[in-house]
Amino acid sequence: MLTSLFIAIALSMDSFAVSLSCCPQGGGKRLGNAAKIAASFSAFQAGIAALGFLMGAYFLPTISSFDHWLAFFILCYIGAKMVADSRTGKKCPAEKSLALEKLALLSFATSIDALAVGISFALLHLDAAITIALIAIVTFVLSFAGAYLSGRLREAFGNKAECFGGLLLIAIGAKILLEHTCML
Repeated sequence: MLTSLFIAIALSMDSFAVSLSCCPQGGGKRLGNAAKIAASFSAFQAGIAALGFLMGAYFLPTISSFDHWLAFFILCYIGAKMVADSRTGKKCPAEKSLALEKLALLSFATSIDALAVGISFALLHLDAAITIALIAIVTFVLSFAGAYLSGRLREAFGNKAECFGGLLLIAIGAKILLEHTCML
């Protein structure tokens, strides 16, 4: 159970970091938007981990050859757009009514590692159902906290928070790419 909890926390860190860049609107919408962001990240993390478990090691060589590049390009594209928007005063993606396609792209990009983790459940002799449930719960809690805090940061720092969030997405994309290509 402890191993499953640590896996859930580790997988949730990227979602937490990315949710800090989502900057939901203040007022009564902040809680709802933070919940929407958290639900999306949580569903993708758990769903992709479950998919990895179901796929097993059969597809790992095919997927592992490009998964890091996909995550890198998605996160860098969205991050660069956020940096550009922060310089022009445009609203950040979450404030544009949390467009589902953008939220789904962010959720997918931060969940790619969950596929390999799901495949490893059998190797680690983990109960897949418990581990997937923990991944969903921990990701929801951390992503909700990150999204909620991002709104506070946006109020305090304005567009600088969005620029920082965009740079953070680019850094996460670069980290994923370096981990897979340089074996960090």
